[in-house]
Amino acid sequence: MTKKIVVGLIAAPELPAAIGKKYIEKIPHHLQQQIEKDVSWEMEFIVDPLTGAAETVGEILEKAIEIKKAEGWDYAVCLTDLPLFHNKNIVGADISLHHAVAQLSIPVFGWLPTKKRIEKSIIQIIREIYYYQGNSNKIDEIEKSDPEVILQKQFPVSRVKRLSSDDDHVGKEARYIVFPKKLGILRLVMGMTQANQPMSIMPSFKRIIAVAFSTGIFGLIFSTIWELSYLLSTYRLLGLNAAAIGLMVFWIITAHNLWESPATRTDAKLRRLYNQTTVLTLLISVLSYYAVLFLLFLIAIVIVIPPDVYVFSIDLEEEFTFLYFLRLAWIATSISTIVGAIGASLENEELVRDITYGYRQKRRYNEINSKK
Repeated sequence: MTKKIVVGLIAAPELPAAIGKKYIEKIPHHLQQQIEKDVSWEMEFIVDPLTGAAETVGEILEKAIEIKKAEGWDYAVCLTDLPLFHNKNIVGADISLHHAVAQLSIPVFGWLPTKKRIEKSIIQIIREIYYYQGNSNKIDEIEKSDPEVILQKQFPVSRVKRLSSDDDHVGKEARYIVFPKKLGILRLVMGMTQANQPMSIMPSFKRIIAVAFSTGIFGLIFSTIWELSYLLSTYRLLGLNAAAIGLMVFWIITAHNLWESPATRTDAKLRRLYNQTTVLTLLISVLSYYAVLFLLFLIAIVIVIPPDVYVFSIDLEEEFTFLYFLRLAWIATSISTIVGAIGASLENEELVRDITYGYRQKRRYNEINSKK
């Protein structure tokens, strides 16, 4: 009779849930091919907000044990979008071999592409639990499945170290730490930024784009801005560009209370990490907004302003090139962003706040409490 093993995948809302749903049907086939062909592998999937709200490994694994027992699973693996630490070290994965539960922190994988590496890591975690429980007498297979070596392949520019520990009541017998710390933090911030999905707030910029574009088009009526685009050096235009983007990011953070302060979070390390992620997320969003606005101005300039009129207005002595229109669109975008967009407001307040980890955690905790 074929042995059946049911593995539960518990994902936090948003990105972890999307990743889990994508691979829920593929993983059983890989488990059969890579671990044990004589086993009938089944996967079940649920979304639980605590997996994306708890900030300690213990809370997540305890919840996994509880859900595993309630659902009648053999193993359970949690996917979280939260950064996890142990003694200032970045935790990639924790496994309670005794209870057959584990958790995997998605942000440690960094920016795209991550989904395939996450899938391989889930398979390795299940393999380690399976072999620990004595389900295989094939010594050569067990030796080939060195978990530290296999997980190391999922972090090509970082080092993964496996720590063993049995001093916790949950039984975290295996912990995977990502080194070096500085590179690990950078990967973590990039991964958290991806989890924030920076492009998801672009629809909220519609009002700002409308205000900024209207302001800029009005300014293009006057030749002063044409002269500035010609006279200002490239370095000054870059400085104006940076100032516009920086002011926009600062305004969104202050206007929507996105900055984590000591009053809202006591853990200084997490607070700094969340704030860095918020800034990077908004920076990517604002850069995208700036590119859209620049393209709109460039199209308008090409359609409305004849090259001969431009040459005559600024008394251009050299031959006209398209570069002059690019510089004009560039300065128009920067000035309109500073002057016109600062006074506008983003349309979807909930969506804007949702790019911050602290707000998402509060929302998930409220969801948990409302179900009790």
